Amino acid sequence: MSTFQAQILTPNGSLFEGEVTGVQMPGALGSFEVKANHAPIVSSLEEGSVLVRKQDGETSYMISGGFVEVAKNKLTLLAESVVEE
Repeated sequence: MSTFQAQILTPNGSLFEGEVTGVQMPGALGSFEVKANHAPIVSSLEEGSVLVRKQDGETSYMISGGFVEVAKNKLTLLAESVVEE
């Protein structure tokens, strides 16, 4: 399964950084998922759950909203507050 780099950042620093197979998040127009080789995108995010899929399992985080950027097989998610569920 193809992987890509993902990073979840807060004002206090990096909460997650690593190789993932997918990230599902609450977009402003509805939930969507990013996988390897996704087209470049910048999107605002709503409050809700972010599901990070790794080859060895899944981790979910609750975010207060924020932004995500995907470019060149790297996802960067910026959120004001993030709590692991």
